[in-house]
Amino acid sequence: MIAHLSTEQLAEYVLGRPSPIVERHIQDCPACRAEIANFREALGEFRGAVRAWSQDQARQVLASPAALPERRSWTASQQLAWALLLAAVCLLASFVIPRQGAEGAAGSDAVLLNRVDAQVSRTAPSSMEPLMKLVVEE
Repeated sequence: MIAHLSTEQLAEYVLGRPSPIVERHIQDCPACRAEIANFREALGEFRGAVRAWSQDQARQVLASPAALPERRSWTASQQLAWALLLAAVCLLASFVIPRQGAEGAAGSDAVLLNRVDAQVSRTAPSSMEPLMKLVVEE
């Protein structure tokens, strides 16, 4: 029989991995049983302290308002200034942009109409034009 269990053997027993010799010794030795009971009691107190601490920390976190970054609120005069600036930019853009686009579009429209007119006014398709030169027009 073992005189008394070492701390490693006691820890193995508490963790649930004891050897058969250790189990038999625990059953026979009241001093080692008392040591295990003290160890389990200490673990229980530690577990309770940890739970109490974590619950206290959780309560404190949930009770305190979250620190959000400050939002900048615009005053009414700042909002009005931005709105007027945006309106001025839109007004300016409505006069400048369509004129530039309209002038360019009118020129490209004229070119397109000239091409269509040239295609429609032909008497024969372009692939037959060499043959048309052979025919004498009367």
